[in-house]
Amino acid sequence: MQEALDMTGTTDLAERGLATLSGGERQKVSIAAALAQQTRILLLDEPAAFLDPGHEADIHRLLAKINRERELTVVSVTHDINSAVLMSDRILALKDGQKLFFGCPGELMHNEILQRVYDRPFQFVDHPQTGRRIVVADAP
Repeated sequence: MQEALDMTGTTDLAERGLATLSGGERQKVSIAAALAQQTRILLLDEPAAFLDPGHEADIHRLLAKINRERELTVVSVTHDINSAVLMSDRILALKDGQKLFFGCPGELMHNEILQRVYDRPFQFVDHPQTGRRIVVADAP
């Protein structure tokens, strides 16, 4: 248990009640609880949902660290295309329960593929730090 707290940076939160934690702190504590079970695979549903950009980045960095240092497989469900592209080695895109795409993030970032998934076209730019192609929101 202590190793999981140390890895997630939540040792100082161990004595606090769940209701006193921020959303980002709760996510880290939940991840620590999963690690304490010594699982080889983390299954996550929208791990950064409802978090501010700072806590979202913290959660993504933590999951990357866990994947790298613990050699755990991290499977995460998200509707955030950019997070998926920036954080993943492989992406599975589903629509109506059917597989529409499985492959590397860069292969997903094409209108032909994303239009089949979302029934709408997208615009793309290159991420300034990673160079990976990401989607941009439509202008109002």
